[in-house]
Amino acid sequence: MGKSDLKKEKKLQTDSEVRINRYLADCGFGSRRKTEELILSGFVTVNGETVRELSRKIQVGSDEVKVRGKVAIPEQEIYVIALNKPKGYLCSHSDRFHEETVFSLLPEKFARLAIAGRLDLESRGLLLLSNDGKIVQRLSHPTMASEKEYLVRIDRKISFSKIKQEFLQGIQEGEETLRAEKVFLDLEGRENSESDRFRVILQQGRKRQIRRMFSALGARVVDLQRVRIGNILLIDLGIKEGEYVSLNPNRWRS
Repeated sequence: MGKSDLKKEKKLQTDSEVRINRYLADCGFGSRRKTEELILSGFVTVNGETVRELSRKIQVGSDEVKVRGKVAIPEQEIYVIALNKPKGYLCSHSDRFHEETVFSLLPEKFARLAIAGRLDLESRGLLLLSNDGKIVQRLSHPTMASEKEYLVRIDRKISFSKIKQEFLQGIQEGEETLRAEKVFLDLEGRENSESDRFRVILQQGRKRQIRRMFSALGARVVDLQRVRIGNILLIDLGIKEGEYVSLNPNRWRS
């Protein structure tokens, strides 16, 4: 069951009937008192007819309401969801070969959210989703993407100094250069020690990037968990695998 740090508000639903002042307020035309002034001044029409009665009710989705000739449309509620993705769930809205997608873990109202930075089927950890295109772009576009931090366990021990050198200078694979921003030992150890556990920070967002980078050095990733996106830490959210929490979208609005 998901948690939320947002104050829940009743939103307009299609086919609902609401008073005209509330409808205009939810469309962004100011407070209810301000919208009453617009109505009484004759600036509001419903289905082409001027309305001055404050008691008038609007059939949402059926009536066409205009203010000074501009169509009044209820503002969309913005969602930003943080999900702790388990292994085995596909980052896709649907797939005929795989029934378990991340959206099967979420309520129906989140079914069309866009994913800001996917995780592959066998990876787990922090996943952010939103219905606001600007927020999704800010989180995932290469020119403005937030740092993403991963805990990685591989199938054998490799010299940390070798991993650090190769990852920071970049690994050439085909026409792509795969590069990490920072690399750390996940467990205590010296710079020249060997390990099978690392903490990798990326700015890039190439497909299966970390798995490909370790593969180029002869190692196979056996566990990969994303623990941070920007300043959002999975541990701070307090959600178990398969759970989600709603975040305040205002933190991404400039």
